[in-house]
Order: sequence, then C-alpha cells, then structure tokens
Amino acid sequence: MLALSAAGALALDLGTKQWVWDHLRPTGRAVVLWDPLLELAFAYNRGSAFGLVRRLDYPLVLLALTLAMIAWIVLTTRAAHGTRLRFIAGGLIAGGALGNLYDRLFRVDPLGHRGVVDFIKFNYPWGGSWPSFNIADAALVVGVVLLIWDLRARKPAPA
Repeated sequence: MLALSAAGALALDLGTKQWVWDHLRPTGRAVVLWDPLLELAFAYNRGSAFGLVRRLDYPLVLLALTLAMIAWIVLTTRAAHGTRLRFIAGGLIAGGALGNLYDRLFRVDPLGHRGVVDFIKFNYPWGGSWPSFNIADAALVVGVVLLIWDLRARKPAPA
C-alpha cells in the first residue's frame, strides 16, 4: 500500500510537470479551469515551501533531508500498529517528496538554474493568489494531514 500510493503520487506529479514544461512553459499562457479562481500557469520555483524560500543551492543537502524523511516515514508506517490510512499517508508523503526532489536534481531551465515546476494557481476573489504549487506539494500536504489524523485517532485515551 505504501509503495503503491508513493508510485501513484510520483507518476501523477512527474507526468503533470512534464506536460506543463512541454505545453505551458513555451507559450507563457495559462489554462483557466474555473474563472477567476483556478488556473494552470507555468512557474519555475528555485526555492521551496510554496516559493517562500526563494533560492536553494544545496541539492545534496536536500537529497539527504529527503531520504532521511522518507526513511522515517517508512519506519513510522511499518510500525507494528501501522494502518492502511498510515500506509497511504506515508506513500503520499514519500511520492511528493521524491517528485520535488527529482525536479531539484534533474530539471534545469535554459539559464542553467535547477528548480521545481509549479503550475496550480488559486486566485483570491479579492485579488492576488496563493503561491503556485504542484501535485507533489498537494500529495505532501494531504499525506501529512492524513498521517496526523491517523496518529491522533490511534492515540490511547488518557487513564
């Protein structure tokens, strides 16, 4: 279950990023899905955390942190009391982390900068927008929420 949800999240993330790279990046145009709230628009994020950290020049540090986090997730979900929800959550987290790590290690723009393709853009009705993100980011957030939910649900009641 862990490997299946990780592989699904990773495949969906890498496939959508490649489509955006091939179709939206060259044109610079957005695809409006729900006017004016939701659109797909190419953004190249050289930082992390929804673009809040502007630039990351340490790919080996990111590699080490990602692999350590995935190892922790695997150990946490494989614990004796692992549940199906915990396996799915762990897979979403691992798949999302691997999707963004793949981009950071292998995706290079024409200027030679490494970064992550972001493309999902929620616009506020009053103007402005949430920082662009991708399927990997969504998988990470959903996975963490599910993992917290599962861990809290399995917490023994105080005596």
